[in-house]
Amino acid sequence: MKLRDIKTLVNLIRQNESGVSLLLAIFLGIALSSIGYATFQAVIIAGRTSGDHAQSMQAFWIAEGGMERALRYLRFASPPPGGTAPFTYQHDIVVGSGKYTSTIDPDDANIGTYIKGYTITVEAEVGKISRSIRSHVRTSTFGKYAYLSGSEGGTIWFTSADLIEGPMHSNDRISITGSPTFMGKLTSSATSFNQGSGFNPDFQQGYQLGVPQVDFPVLQDVIDNYLLENGGSNPPLTIDARFNRDAEITFNSDGTITYSVWRYSWWGGKIYIEHDQVVSLASVSGMINVKGDVDIKGTVNGQVTLLASDNINIIDDIVYHDSDAAGVPSPASTDLLGIISVKNIVIADTWENRNNCVINGVMLALGNSFTVENYWSGAPRGTLSVYGSLSQKVRGPVGTFGGWGGSTGYAKNYHYDQRLNSMIPPYFPTTGQYEVTNWTDLSY
Repeated sequence: MKLRDIKTLVNLIRQNESGVSLLLAIFLGIALSSIGYATFQAVIIAGRTSGDHAQSMQAFWIAEGGMERALRYLRFASPPPGGTAPFTYQHDIVVGSGKYTSTIDPDDANIGTYIKGYTITVEAEVGKISRSIRSHVRTSTFGKYAYLSGSEGGTIWFTSADLIEGPMHSNDRISITGSPTFMGKLTSSATSFNQGSGFNPDFQQGYQLGVPQVDFPVLQDVIDNYLLENGGSNPPLTIDARFNRDAEITFNSDGTITYSVWRYSWWGGKIYIEHDQVVSLASVSGMINVKGDVDIKGTVNGQVTLLASDNINIIDDIVYHDSDAAGVPSPASTDLLGIISVKNIVIADTWENRNNCVINGVMLALGNSFTVENYWSGAPRGTLSVYGSLSQKVRGPVGTFGGWGGSTGYAKNYHYDQRLNSMIPPYFPTTGQYEVTNWTDLSY
């Protein structure tokens, strides 16, 4: 390029310098305006999203509160709501800046069964945002627990030799020494454990303290429950063992029971009122009602609940027909035995129980305890194996450990019968609580 051309180009740039600056300013202004608009729009969208999220969370917690109110209604409804038609429990209940409506739909299967189920649906709104949740609940029985106590009966220890399988609860403070194994979740209404020497329990499903207490029923509650569901048209088999009488029931593997009632003469001989009466379990309407105390043993083939107004004494193993040689019930078994004593359930100090004892059943001691006769004396009796469920108002001892005389009674080997998640002995008492079997957020 020649010198003259270079000078001409420089002059042109100088002449248009102000124009270029103006164009650059215009372009820069447009760019900044676009960025500002985009930022403004982003802030608006983020604000809306944040606001919607906050309202969505408010609606969710309002729905959860409505669910709790519906559950509370069911807990205090006595008897539980009947029929199968859904009904609105609460409509457009205002909570803060939102509102909710709850409906309860009884299961169609509620007619003909005393374990009631309900589907609760709660719809909540905050502004233009709505959330819906649904939960299925059912009445909870004492068979829900592998182990339940109202009181721990003072300082009775769970030790390293103890294995508790399945859900466990106590209204009282639980004493633990060494390293017992708790295979299911453990809950207690107390706020701490009583920690003994070498405290190192194995909580395989965790634990929770400070939970609500479980209330125990009385005899009349059990009878009323039976009459409500049975209607009284098919009365239970009633065995009268009052007034210095004794009774014994043997469960037979063919689906029958053999029972006798007697009293002792002044010289000690038995005078039978009823002797070796044989009755089919299928004919007793799901319940055997003993007025007085009773000794029991044998092999259960069928389903029945045994209720006694006095002590129930287990004089030998009680196992299901469909169980293995060790007394472990088959998962496919339909055999079920409920054992309810208004006083105590006692492992009797018999020759048969001196070398281990196996119990298949769902046990409930309303007045006092599940315990072992003369547990503090004699040689160790091996292992007490329970496959089922155990609830007792006051925890009773089944043995001792250590000390000057060594161990006595039994080591504990308690296993929860997992079938009790879906099955229960006939007319077995409910706890007044509900358990959640399913929960769904319908908003997603």
